[in-house]
Amino acid sequence: MGKTLTRNNPGRGITVKPIRAVQVILTLALSLGVSGCVTSKVLHLPGELARPGKGGTEQGTVGFPTVAVLDFNFAGDPPHEIGRDFNHARAIVWKGDPGKAIPDLIAGVLNEKGLRAVRVPVGGAIPADAVARVWGSVDKFHVEARKTGSLGMKVKLAASVSVTVFGSGGNVPPGWSSSVASDYWAEDPFFVTPDGIRDAVNGAANAVAEETVGKLVAAGVISLPPEPSEGQPPAGAGR
Repeated sequence: MGKTLTRNNPGRGITVKPIRAVQVILTLALSLGVSGCVTSKVLHLPGELARPGKGGTEQGTVGFPTVAVLDFNFAGDPPHEIGRDFNHARAIVWKGDPGKAIPDLIAGVLNEKGLRAVRVPVGGAIPADAVARVWGSVDKFHVEARKTGSLGMKVKLAASVSVTVFGSGGNVPPGWSSSVASDYWAEDPFFVTPDGIRDAVNGAANAVAEETVGKLVAAGVISLPPEPSEGQPPAGAGR
């Protein structure tokens, strides 16, 4: 890599190569701009977690037994400090509750697969027709943001979510449990943004929800309805 500065004869000062000068100016401008936008030592994570491409939890298939997904345990009360933006030395805070968000996503996956699943809040009544129960704890719910590269022109986001899940019903043996974890990485250009952080957290949480459902099926806690034949409506449709 060539030198960025060259010195001429004494008395003529220092000449900066034009291309490098533009890069330096842009970098300084971006740094000042980003720093100027940061007026708080807290970055708030917006909104709630959601299934990809879904506006909310689906209703599942009419006529199939219900799966009750109970709220998971998670230490503390909202708002939660769930990570750090290292470049601006600020906490990342979310007003949501991982102990409710993860069960919501698990119920969403089950409904998408044709079952009828409902999240049951703490102290809530479990549906009388529930043939299976799912509960557990959110053991880790964390996200970090930091700039990378020689010029700091990229932002690396890393989210980690892990849960311990329990289930009863079906053919599962008493006391069954399993652990599920997911790490999600993403890169954004230039800036640490609340939406970018939310996308990373949402990616990790949804991966955990999907793998959790896979483990519930494999263990025999639940059974999925059969896949419809080509050209046939799903079972229970139109009821």
